[in-house]
Amino acid sequence: MEWQTGTTELAPGVFSYVQATGGFCIANAGLLDGRDGITAIDALFTPVMARTLLDEARRVSGRRVARLLNTHHHIDHTGGNANFPRETEIIAHARAKAEMERVGAGVFEVVKRMAPHFVDDLDGAGYRLPDVTFDGEALELRVDERRLRLLHFGTAHTRGDVLVHLPDERLLFAGDVAFFHVTPMAFEGHIGNWIEVARRVIAEVEADVVVPGHGPIGTMDDVRELLKYLVLVREGSRMAFDSGAEQKEAVEMIDLGRFAEWNEPERLALNVRRCYEEFRGEVPLD
Repeated sequence: MEWQTGTTELAPGVFSYVQATGGFCIANAGLLDGRDGITAIDALFTPVMARTLLDEARRVSGRRVARLLNTHHHIDHTGGNANFPRETEIIAHARAKAEMERVGAGVFEVVKRMAPHFVDDLDGAGYRLPDVTFDGEALELRVDERRLRLLHFGTAHTRGDVLVHLPDERLLFAGDVAFFHVTPMAFEGHIGNWIEVARRVIAEVEADVVVPGHGPIGTMDDVRELLKYLVLVREGSRMAFDSGAEQKEAVEMIDLGRFAEWNEPERLALNVRRCYEEFRGEVPLD
């Protein structure tokens, strides 16, 4: 599936930045203009991606980037941190920073081995941690008169996922809690709890427009589709696990139906593996 890419103004001074395919390390971002500078949502992956996002910030505003919000620790959202100006304040959930400290800059080498086509693009890459963190479920910020609610509903795609909600504009930047028309991946998450987080998003967050971490701009209906995928995979994995089937057999037993049309459907194998790990009690939620 193809979709509109690049920068789109969703509300006065609020922009999404969407990349094509939504595949491995190809994420989305956001820009919020304000009198004291721009607030960016995620830094993308490579120096080139980050610089392109910064160029877009200059184009739509001309102001400095005062603040950068990391929605979680994964390198496709934080790899560009070091390319932002030193004076840009980076904010994340405390769990996300802890995960970044655990993983370290060596994650770039891991990605190079997994996706060699990124090797040249990672020249000059650096690793920069958040400056400010918050604990608990929520942090409220203001950009001029605009309210931003940073929401942490628990482990989903990762332990430190944050949603950025603009309640007055009814907009949600969901980070990797949401994948639209792109198969989600839970290699460091908890699918069982991700299901509960998605249900909370649908029930508690009032938004007409949702920008996912990967895929096209959508709505809460797309969050509902993501939820259906996660439930399908977990229930199918549970049935296979309880029957004594091996993971490979479970993958073959699950009929994705329309979700097979999403980009990168082969991630099913990774998600089944994570479900099996959850069923064996190997994935703590703390």
